[in-house]
Amino acid sequence: MIGERVRTFLVVTLVAVLVWLFAESRTLRAETLTVPIEVSAGGSNSAFRLTDADTWSGSIEIELAGPTGLIDAVRARAIEGVVLEIGDELPGEPGSRSVELIDAIRRAELFADSGLTIRRVTPRTLGLQIDRLESLTVPIEADLEGLQTAGPVRIEPAEATVRLPASLAASLDLHAIARIPPARLAALTPGRRTEISQVPIELSGLPEDTWGLRLADPRVVVTLALRVRTESLTLREVPVRLSVLPADLAGWNLEVPPEDRVLEDLVLTGPVSAIEQIRRGEVAPGAIAEVDLAGLADLPADETGAIAREAPLRLIGLPSGVVADLEDRVVRVLLRKRGAEAEPPG
Repeated sequence: MIGERVRTFLVVTLVAVLVWLFAESRTLRAETLTVPIEVSAGGSNSAFRLTDADTWSGSIEIELAGPTGLIDAVRARAIEGVVLEIGDELPGEPGSRSVELIDAIRRAELFADSGLTIRRVTPRTLGLQIDRLESLTVPIEADLEGLQTAGPVRIEPAEATVRLPASLAASLDLHAIARIPPARLAALTPGRRTEISQVPIELSGLPEDTWGLRLADPRVVVTLALRVRTESLTLREVPVRLSVLPADLAGWNLEVPPEDRVLEDLVLTGPVSAIEQIRRGEVAPGAIAEVDLAGLADLPADETGAIAREAPLRLIGLPSGVVADLEDRVVRVLLRKRGAEAEPPG
């Protein structure tokens, strides 16, 4: 008997609690929620900007009225925020306007079928400027100011696709510039062709109030070779040596006039590091005069019995990449047959 009373008491209590919970969930009340708001172009072919961006906080207060259970459900989901899309919750026609936010919120998925009444939204309006997007194709140039390159500079892709509001497209003189970060330039080896990936693109020619601009691909690959930095050095004197076949030496005496025994003011040009080697005396360039004795027997001798011949020059001991200006430089060599005595002038 007592057990039956206990069971009856528990059942009655449980039913009472359930009835109270149901009644509580159906109780009408009002509550104000603060909801983060994101404005998005979504899938529309439009660009937009907020004309009251200085006062827009990115969230709104929404006063809701309805059953407690429904308000609790909306509050839990509203923490993640609400997206208002152009052409859906917000109007999509080009132009500037002040949008009533209460209308946009009522169309939002979270509130449209919530069963709740939206009494008030703060702020009340949102200023929007909307325009149709157009596409422009702009050639991309590499910013190489202060650099010298060897060979062509290749940029891939060679053009940038820019999406921007139609009202701006006709008036802008856009330039797309690939700017290689200084740290990556500093790591390049002069003379070596190198591919530099992920180089960011910047757009120039944009007025301060430009808005709604989009780059389809903001990074490119630049391939280039930096020219080896060169320097010149003038050597005051470079000694000249003769190069003759040993067999020819048996029959001829060779003499170089004093004024041709050194090259004066010889200009060398080459990579800075190589020129520094010469300047520090780590290498010592020399000059070789190649003497060809072929056909000398058929040439007339002067009154001293000497046959004069000009010998071409070549330099030895130059570091790699260093060249010399030998234009019009030759060495005169006087050749006399061995055993022939010079006759004094009569």
